[in-house]
Amino acid sequence: MRKIDNILRSQNTYVVLIGGLLVMLPLLHGFSTGALIVLLAASLVSVRYHKVEFKREFLYPILFYLLMVTSLLWSDNVKASSRGLERQLALILIPLAFTFMPGITKKTRNIILYYFSLGMFLFAIFFMTTALAIFITDSNPEVFFYHSLVAPLGLNAIYISVFVSLCILFLLFNHKRTLISIFVIGVLSIFLLMLSSKIIIVATSVLGVFGAIRTFKRATIFKLIAVFVGGTMLLLFTSNPIKQRFEREISVSNIKEVLEREQFNKMYDWTGTTIRLFQARIFSEMLTEDGIFLTGYGIGNSEDKIIEKQKEYNLWQGYYTYNFHNQYIQALAELGVFGLLFLFLMLGAILRQYMRDKDMLFLSLFFIMFVVFMTESYIWRQRGLYHLLVLYCLFFKSIPPNNKQITK
Repeated sequence: MRKIDNILRSQNTYVVLIGGLLVMLPLLHGFSTGALIVLLAASLVSVRYHKVEFKREFLYPILFYLLMVTSLLWSDNVKASSRGLERQLALILIPLAFTFMPGITKKTRNIILYYFSLGMFLFAIFFMTTALAIFITDSNPEVFFYHSLVAPLGLNAIYISVFVSLCILFLLFNHKRTLISIFVIGVLSIFLLMLSSKIIIVATSVLGVFGAIRTFKRATIFKLIAVFVGGTMLLLFTSNPIKQRFEREISVSNIKEVLEREQFNKMYDWTGTTIRLFQARIFSEMLTEDGIFLTGYGIGNSEDKIIEKQKEYNLWQGYYTYNFHNQYIQALAELGVFGLLFLFLMLGAILRQYMRDKDMLFLSLFFIMFVVFMTESYIWRQRGLYHLLVLYCLFFKSIPPNNKQITK
């Protein structure tokens, strides 16, 4: 029993369990689900060996889920809402797992994030070498960029960009710089550019510049600026898919037309910007027509409503699987103003903690999530939900109670 006690209270145990869960996120959902079950089980068993500490910030995702359960009362499609509740169950399970486990030190937190960064480095190598092998056969340069790059595992480039971005920022500002970490940062930075998510590249650059000015010595800042300017010039003055994606958004996107046109033929040339604006437009119409501001349609119950609107405007049926691609709108559409409130409470808690201790991890998590929520319904997908909640709970769990560091 004493041996079990030592294992369940050991920081190393949770390095393996939490780090393993994060590293498994790019794999099939069953892997991360299994990892979460093991983490929750270990945390529950460990309760008998230590005092349970509940962080106030954990209450926000739990109450968020209870609001989702309550939305069954007004949902007109209980079956769809029940499926939605199943998908969002981690909003309760992950905070509970972190509540029941022993205290986590900041050192342990950083070790977990370092292993996650190494895991993403290995995924980057895998995707880049796979793309090279495909290119040798097909001679198609598109395999090196955007969704095609991560297609071998059926992944979304934007979600992987979020993972990679936060790993880069962690290694830059919260980890001791070594030759290995610098090399990993370099590879992950190239991988992030190849993933070609415009908004994540810009957000990462903004955080990188801000963090460098705030953290590094002047000589280091000048070196980083030189690298940044050199990389930017290379992208601007050479022909490359990243530049082409930015140019296409500017040249093809007709915002006025998307907001005013009454019918779209099925060959309409959509961009990432215009399809998201269209989804925002139909949400505005739903808000007016159905009066959903207070309660929303109910969790998981907006998909059919979106399809109805898309059919009304004659969109290509390939878009019928799309959600709102905006987390703020998604929460408001399905859970009303209180759903949006809980989203802001979670983001606000992260920002408030940064204001207290100036830890760049909190600012990085806040800003990247704030930005990606504008382009993706990030936590309405399992990878996004697990990723945000694990980091959210890990960061707050590692804050010492009463400013006293936990000892091993």
